[in-house]
Amino acid sequence: MYRRPPSDSTIVVKVKYLAATRDQVGTGEDQVTLPAGASLRDLACYLKERRGLSLPQSDVIATLNGRGWEQAPQGLDTPLQPGDIVHLFPPIAGG
Repeated sequence: MYRRPPSDSTIVVKVKYLAATRDQVGTGEDQVTLPAGASLRDLACYLKERRGLSLPQSDVIATLNGRGWEQAPQGLDTPLQPGDIVHLFPPIAGG
């Protein structure tokens, strides 16, 4: 269960929801406060509890500072830094 940490040991991460993901969660952006040392896994837990998004999942692309989560050096255990930006959006198809 996600518990908001005390403010003296936290980081803030911006999460931007795009296209259908924005419609699904009902907002375009969140400022997420997490404990210092939190990882992508911790953010995924927060998003599941607060926004109903189970990540990773095939119908949502997740990026951290412009790179896909699967490219993160430590996978879901990659530590987050203050000011990181996560984008969540559906796969794009075209022809």
